[in-house]
Amino acid sequence: MMKESLTKNGLMLGAFAVVTTALIALTFYGTSDKIEQQKQQKLLSVLNEVVPSEFHDNALFANCTQVNAVELGGKKSHKVYRATLNGSPSALVLEATAPNGYSGDIDIVVGVNVKATAFSPAKNSDDVTAIDNTSSVNADMTVLGVRVIEHKETPGLGDKIELAISNWITSFNGKSFSKDNLAPWQVKKDGGEFDQFTGATITPRAVVGAVREALLYAHTNKSALFSAPNTCESKDNVNTTEPTDINEAHPQRVEEL
Repeated sequence: MMKESLTKNGLMLGAFAVVTTALIALTFYGTSDKIEQQKQQKLLSVLNEVVPSEFHDNALFANCTQVNAVELGGKKSHKVYRATLNGSPSALVLEATAPNGYSGDIDIVVGVNVKATAFSPAKNSDDVTAIDNTSSVNADMTVLGVRVIEHKETPGLGDKIELAISNWITSFNGKSFSKDNLAPWQVKKDGGEFDQFTGATITPRAVVGAVREALLYAHTNKSALFSAPNTCESKDNVNTTEPTDINEAHPQRVEEL
């Protein structure tokens, strides 16, 4: 009798566990697309925040390339959106990941003015807008804006990287960037120009470092980024193209400008 009762209870518990697991799995798979869509909508909503309308006359969300680059976080591919004004390159918006946040990855976007007057557009054999490097000049870039897209930092401390919590993230606005002067691109505790948070230095240090690396990548590869294939130009704006290795795809266009 006791054995039959134990067997019955065991079967009931097993059935309950199976049903619960199935429900969790269905919930996950049923909402994963929606969660991803919400993340994309949040990203698209900040594109015009980090590159104001006066810097472009194209639809940013419809002009991008996807790359694998250690400088942008390395573990996954990232999109780089291209802004143009009157047909000439004007700005970039780079997705990047700070892998060394206090509580894990911090996903950000960085908008940077590449000074369109330094470039002369041309057409290559594949009818893709390219850059005439012979007409480029050595010009620094200016940060137009930075936003945090996703993070898991501690509420009340590390979450001050969110614009909704504090205006710390706006301290990047208007900063001039030169690859020959990286010292300011650190928190003040490390000798740089950016404030750290009271009781939370790791988070701002991670964000500043990620922005610095993204700017270095943009500075070195801006010509190649503008000439790379458009992976956002498709029906329903769904990317089906493999991420590009900029250094392999356009080695002749990767240079320090």
